[in-house]
Amino acid sequence: MLVDASVARSFGVIGWTRYFLQVGGGTIFVADGVHGQRPGDPSELRNIRIALQRQADLANPGSGLASRALAAMHGLDQLFSLAPNELTVLTLSKDELDIAVRLQSRRPEDREWRRSLGARSRRLDAGESASIAIALSRSQAFASDDEDALTLWKAITGSPGQRTRDLLRHLVTCRAIDEDEAWTRPDRTPHRRRKTSYPEPKS
Repeated sequence: MLVDASVARSFGVIGWTRYFLQVGGGTIFVADGVHGQRPGDPSELRNIRIALQRQADLANPGSGLASRALAAMHGLDQLFSLAPNELTVLTLSKDELDIAVRLQSRRPEDREWRRSLGARSRRLDAGESASIAIALSRSQAFASDDEDALTLWKAITGSPGQRTRDLLRHLVTCRAIDEDEAWTRPDRTPHRRRKTSYPEPKS
């Protein structure tokens, strides 16, 4: 299963890396740019951690906001510490790059194509575009919490993608977590609104 930054963030910030691995069958696949193969490579997820660090630095020491930001950073660090065969970064092929470009291009004909498929925003961001292109080309399942990304995925493939809440339902069904743990703890539920506003990946 290939996931974009929205789903990886949801599991990472609450420290549920072990469950994330389980629902991914032992390997989490992400597109190059969503994360990087090396520390200096572009990474939407590392950018989220940087924003969380800034949030913690600006908050009052010991405050709930600072504590939640630090906990989220620790959760992402657990995700980043996975071995390459557990958190696998996939690089776009030329054909995949062509698809990704069309999904985020500003060209009028590409915007019209996306609108004809049901997209509402003007374009996807780079990580979502790369994720769809790779998953499509390599016949992988795709998970995202972005509405337009899921709309385009279904229009192109004929199959619905998965959201964080779908992955949680799977974990409940296989009894990896109990239902109360998945649905009734707002500060630890990835798919619902949290008290802390965790930063979104930037386009």
